[in-house]
Amino acid sequence: MTPEEVKKEVKREIAEAMVNNLPAGVGEIIIREGKAVEIHEPVKVVISGTLDAAARWLETRMPLEMVNEKICHILVDRENLSISLQCNENNHYGSLISGKLIVSPEYEKFGINSGEYMTNFEMAELIKMNRSYFENRQVAMKLVTELQNFKAKVDKELENSNNNRGDRRILVNQVVQSNLPEAFTLIIPLFKGTSKQTIQVEVYINPSDFSCTLVSPEANDLLEEMRDKEIDLVLERIQKVCPHIVIIEK
Repeated sequence: MTPEEVKKEVKREIAEAMVNNLPAGVGEIIIREGKAVEIHEPVKVVISGTLDAAARWLETRMPLEMVNEKICHILVDRENLSISLQCNENNHYGSLISGKLIVSPEYEKFGINSGEYMTNFEMAELIKMNRSYFENRQVAMKLVTELQNFKAKVDKELENSNNNRGDRRILVNQVVQSNLPEAFTLIIPLFKGTSKQTIQVEVYINPSDFSCTLVSPEANDLLEEMRDKEIDLVLERIQKVCPHIVIIEK
């Protein structure tokens, strides 16, 4: 017999033996050739998103009874602006859904309160390409023109005295007068996924090289106020759909 014929004969004998030993009530057996499907471990779901990720997860799955809130918990970290949901807390494969309050790309784009300085031409280009965030586009284009034609009048007084007895006095008094406006208004979201806010922004000038940066005390206050407000709103949504879930503040 050829190797192929031997192989077929062995399969036939195995099939006959299995058929002769079928349990009562079983009338058919299927033998498949080839490699069997590999057995994989269960998949642990780990998802991160915006601050309300845990609330969205629970709002979708609780009505379908896909989550047992009694074996889940919520961790709140206000310092790191995050909320995380641990499902099936005693199971290694329990789902972990976390969300974080992230400063919006629009806010970061302007570099507000970042302390980073740029030339007047760089700032003019930045404002020109993002004029849609201004309360008035005409104001934006006027600011672009003023930045491109930036002029500053510097009045500087110097005093340097030394009496050769160890006493020394050095004084620099500098006054800069420019054609730039003191402030303008932007309408942008401060955090990713939140509604837009109207904020006043000031242009600061570096006295040594006349580079520019944007500063907004108002935006800084709003960021602090919104942090707790946004976190509390998400927790309210979670408690509404899961009144018995444990919420722990870190």
